[in-house]
Amino acid sequence: MAFDLSALLNNLLPVLGEAGVAALKGELDDLASGQEGWKKSILSLLANAVEEYGPEGVSIGMDAITKLLDGEVPDIDWTDLEVASDVLAHLQNVEADQKSKMEDFLAKLSHTLGKILGALFRGLLSA
Repeated sequence: MAFDLSALLNNLLPVLGEAGVAALKGELDDLASGQEGWKKSILSLLANAVEEYGPEGVSIGMDAITKLLDGEVPDIDWTDLEVASDVLAHLQNVEADQKSKMEDFLAKLSHTLGKILGALFRGLLSA
């Protein structure tokens, strides 16, 4: 059974609120700071999406990354210019073997985001 990030988001979005958005962005920024290259670019793009759109930004950012991996050019004018430039450069130059690594990373990232969102939800409920 595959993990469904969008279903989790749809259930949690109404309760996360501003505190949850700030915490989620902080978690993504922390994850990005520990990475380099395309991993850092992807995480920074997600952090920018969350900052711009709130919790829905996770889905918006993941959709943009998926489109880039599929060779499409998504509208990412909502992100920081430096982040957009970095992510486009990394993903446009990706080779087939690296694309597979990126897809694996995104699958793991979806699971991690689910755990982060679950923890945020539990924390907000107990507050």
